[in-house]
Amino acid sequence: MKRQLLFIFLGIVTNTICSQNVSTGTILKEVVVVADQRIAENSTGYKIRTLKDSILLKNTESFTALLRFNAPIYFKEYGAGGTSTASFRGTSASNTAVIWNGININSINSGQTGFNSLTVSLFDQIDIRSGGGSIEYGSGAIGGTIHLSDALVYRPKKTIQNQFVASVGSFSTYRGLYKFKMSSENFSLKIGFSYNQSENDYKLLGTRFKNTNGAYHNSNTTVTFGYRTSLFSQLKLYSTNYKGTRFFSGELPNPKAANDKYKDINQRNLLVYTHEKDNISQELKFGFLTQEYQYFGDKDSDNFNFGRTKRYLSNYSIAYRLPEWHSTITSYSEYESVFGKTDGIVEKNRRQFSQSFEYQQRVQNLFSFDIKVRKDLNSDFKVPVSLALGVQSKKINHVSFRANGSKNYRVPTFNDLYWPGQGNQNLIPETAMQGEFGVVFKKNKMNIDVSVFYIDAKNKIVWIPNGDSERPGVWTPMNLANTENRGIELASNYTEVFGHHAVTANVNYAYTIAKDKRTNTFLMFVPKHLLNSSFAYRFKQVGLFYQQLFTGKTFTTASNSKDFIISSFFVANIGGDYSIIQNKNQKVSIGFKVNNVFNENYVTQPRRPMPNRNFNLNINYKF
Repeated sequence: MKRQLLFIFLGIVTNTICSQNVSTGTILKEVVVVADQRIAENSTGYKIRTLKDSILLKNTESFTALLRFNAPIYFKEYGAGGTSTASFRGTSASNTAVIWNGININSINSGQTGFNSLTVSLFDQIDIRSGGGSIEYGSGAIGGTIHLSDALVYRPKKTIQNQFVASVGSFSTYRGLYKFKMSSENFSLKIGFSYNQSENDYKLLGTRFKNTNGAYHNSNTTVTFGYRTSLFSQLKLYSTNYKGTRFFSGELPNPKAANDKYKDINQRNLLVYTHEKDNISQELKFGFLTQEYQYFGDKDSDNFNFGRTKRYLSNYSIAYRLPEWHSTITSYSEYESVFGKTDGIVEKNRRQFSQSFEYQQRVQNLFSFDIKVRKDLNSDFKVPVSLALGVQSKKINHVSFRANGSKNYRVPTFNDLYWPGQGNQNLIPETAMQGEFGVVFKKNKMNIDVSVFYIDAKNKIVWIPNGDSERPGVWTPMNLANTENRGIELASNYTEVFGHHAVTANVNYAYTIAKDKRTNTFLMFVPKHLLNSSFAYRFKQVGLFYQQLFTGKTFTTASNSKDFIISSFFVANIGGDYSIIQNKNQKVSIGFKVNNVFNENYVTQPRRPMPNRNFNLNINYKF
């Protein structure tokens, strides 16, 4: 608690970025500062999908649900509200990096992020970037990155805004959210709080059982503060604290046997100083992050297994713009020290210094390119140099072309190496080469992006049953000789406003073939076909929307046994809202949502059915 108060106090003495080239005689308008500006600036040749407030509020059930219906990513979920992991372009969960306000927050123990331990509605913007070129955030994100951003707003006069969202739904599900924002010309403060709970006791379709022992509850508090120290510099503080408890629901055929639970306690703190003047931009970051889990094999017992990590990081970047050459040179230097332990693993300390350089160039309004180079000095492994290249052509007759390629690596996690009875200390870092080519069509309100990608990974780290002949029947990690992922992706969106009518449509489709080259078998939990789409319509005060998801059949064993296939499934949601009050000072709306409207019986993890048709009512009040 003392540490939290310290960071809040520091925040009240801090945060934000200055607008470019502002003179003292300028009358300031509203300025919005997003923490991670690099996602837009350093993505030449890459596809980015941005999810803003209107989409976030339609998918408040979980972070997993939000991305499942709005991104070409497959999620394996151990029952609704349980552990959730992502597969981006057929890569493993550790190859998808989650970036919080500009820093990678994947766990050093597992190498991944639990998507059901992140609160969707507290973020101002979420960006999904495909491809392996995000080496400024670390080199392991072969599939792509997911960026969670908190925005700071500066206004010419003091302004206070409040937002309250509450909802009630099936299975005794309750959610509450409150946001407070205060801003002026030189400071900005945002405080958010959320609480979610559910008995989660839905009927398991096709059986006589309910989802036993599936309840969960969690709370999340965020503080974001910014202070302009001058026209050219600012301090920013980002702090968040998450606490959650979830009970692990049982598997068929005997779900009543489940009796365990799991607790998450995560805290992230980040202090940022930025200075931008003339053609030079500098940024200095200090971060302190902790993660802890507690696993109770008997939910009624006080005995538990645990894992804890502490991470200290410092990062300095400097960018120099050359206007006459239409180019920018940027240097990123980062040092981090991570401590991790479990009740079965003595504390380990991994240290790493990383140096990256980036060169951006625009060539006579014909095309732009971006070159990145990264070298890591890791205390545990010798790692190769990482490279990335992105190219974007000028738009001609509404059509442009983009391409990117990268060489990536990922070192084994602590769990990969040291997990009691299952770890493998003979693992070596995996490396990958990936490339992508895309065609982009933009005309008026229509955007279409079609791309092909290819990933060739060596020494791929995969957990499989019977991976070690000396430990039969035990899931262990191993380096597969070589894997190959290739596919096609389509992303399109259309927006039209005519009179009092507004229409929005989005489609994401991914065709993915991911194989072990040695055995010519498909990788586990990688569907060949993945399609999601949404349609929204608004007329004056009334809004309606429809979402749908199709997932093709999925293999769940390394041998591709037909006896253990997850069948394809189709799931759809509908919803709507009505604005009761809408004026300058107040906005009040009520809404509803029906999830799994066609009552589809489906799973994303064997023997763990997902919820049947369920309902949600909500109210959103801004003042």
